[in-house]
Amino acid sequence: MQRIGHRDAWVAVALAACGLATPHIALAAGAAAVAPRVINVTPDSQPGWLPSADLERQARRTAIAYLAATDSGRYADAYAFIAVVSGPHETLGAFSERLREFNALAGPVEERRLVTLTWTANSAQAPFPGIYVAIDLVSRFANVDRHCGYLVLYQTPAGGEFKIMREENNYLPNQTAAAIARQGSGPSIDAMWAQLSAHCPGYSSSSSQPTPTPRPAPLPEVSKTDIGYPTVTAALAGLHAKPGVVFTAKGGWTIATDAADNTIWSFPPPGRPAYPAAVKRQVVSQAGGVGLRMDVLCGASKAACDDLVRAFQQLNSQLAAGMHARQ
Repeated sequence: MQRIGHRDAWVAVALAACGLATPHIALAAGAAAVAPRVINVTPDSQPGWLPSADLERQARRTAIAYLAATDSGRYADAYAFIAVVSGPHETLGAFSERLREFNALAGPVEERRLVTLTWTANSAQAPFPGIYVAIDLVSRFANVDRHCGYLVLYQTPAGGEFKIMREENNYLPNQTAAAIARQGSGPSIDAMWAQLSAHCPGYSSSSSQPTPTPRPAPLPEVSKTDIGYPTVTAALAGLHAKPGVVFTAKGGWTIATDAADNTIWSFPPPGRPAYPAAVKRQVVSQAGGVGLRMDVLCGASKAACDDLVRAFQQLNSQLAAGMHARQ
């Protein structure tokens, strides 16, 4: 169980294709809400002040853009959203390492929800004059079904873009939850999560709390593949030795492009659940046009390897649909 360290739109998460490279998570605003707009303002806020609809849209855009940057490994972009108002603050290196560790543990994001927004304007109790909005979050990741937290955004009296003043994340990794369930004694998973999620007002008051998603059935094992190498290390060494192969890095992943063989290889970095692994995807001719063939060599746990295959299968389906549309 981990805790690092406030508050109505839906955020949808989808895999987006980027060439044939590694899966990339994108954050997008969901459909417009049909419910009446609800405005929450703290008692200590400036009397009579209410946030405009434009101000609320601006705050939501900032939160979504920040989360998209953190979830996709664009740590420098995310760091640019951090408010620097006075005194020492977290360095880019420490900030990036903290997020990198969480992303490696949590795995790909599956859902982000902005639950409730609570506003404060020019409060005498605030550290600085200006506008604050606390945005409560509820999220799910491949390896973390239980996650909640909040962002506090700040806008100076002069106006301008919102910045991230504070962030808190509370979560219970699936691996930890499974270990608790196996013990069969002590606090239950529900009791432990209730204690942890008490730090998330928007989660505990939400009428639509997420239910942990059941793990999909294990994928069938393949005894032999045509990947061409016995190990991931051998694959990397062989590709480095092969003339014409171009290596690039994307989100920590190593991407090897073999244009002569119409093949792109993807290798996850250390710290990822599926490490070590090699994913080989090759454009091949087939009846009626071209297709995409994939072979995977994975030395991690069965669950982590299955998740890797599923992520690339989804990405491949999107790529195949685009290829057929162009044909």
